[in-house]
Amino acid sequence: MPPEADRRPIPAGAYNIAAQLLAVEAGVDQHSPSARVHLADGVWLTLRAARLGQPGAPGDIAVTLERTSPGERLDLFSRACGLTTRETELLGHLATGTDTRQTAERMFLSEHTVQDHLKAIFTKTGAPNRRTLLARATGR
Repeated sequence: MPPEADRRPIPAGAYNIAAQLLAVEAGVDQHSPSARVHLADGVWLTLRAARLGQPGAPGDIAVTLERTSPGERLDLFSRACGLTTRETELLGHLATGTDTRQTAERMFLSEHTVQDHLKAIFTKTGAPNRRTLLARATGR
């Protein structure tokens, strides 16, 4: 229900996530009742909807907001940019601060292959270098 006239409005995202929960419950859609929202200064929030009370019983819907975890942020960025599984794995290693040699060892690749994957990531994301890439991918 919309808030009373003397209360602040509820963000549209909260209504959308609640509607997604209803669609899941009705068997119309199987996508998770959650979404990520980008705010100013690179901040990302995750919204999730769930029923309050006993499982399976009708009740109020709660929508929670939490800061999107770095792992979720990297996953979202990777999917949005169309990165392959190996490129996403490489990005994850870079986000933890590993250099080319360490990344090659962890991925069982040559350093040359790591550089090739990195060039492909730069092309797909439009990032000119690692610093910019990681800033965009992590939102920092």
